[in-house]
Amino acid sequence: MENILEILYDLPREKPPEQDSPLARAARIRSEHLKLLTASMTEEQKELLDTYLEARSKVDDMMDFDRFRFAFHFGAQLMAELIQGRADVL
Repeated sequence: MENILEILYDLPREKPPEQDSPLARAARIRSEHLKLLTASMTEEQKELLDTYLEARSKVDDMMDFDRFRFAFHFGAQLMAELIQGRADVL
């Protein structure tokens, strides 16, 4: 069973990024460069690259979740202190 933080983290995004957003542009550039790179690779090199990219993705996902969890806990602690009347927190 997932904990509440995992459920919140895994919620789908409300809307995809706009086509002209910096994120969409960076993703297109990355995709184009990956196509150029793999065009000149052997099958063995492509398999090694795929293995590397999968491992990197898993590490990035774990790091992103750790950042999310920290920010969530930080925000909850901040709210608790504000509710207790500790306005000096801000």
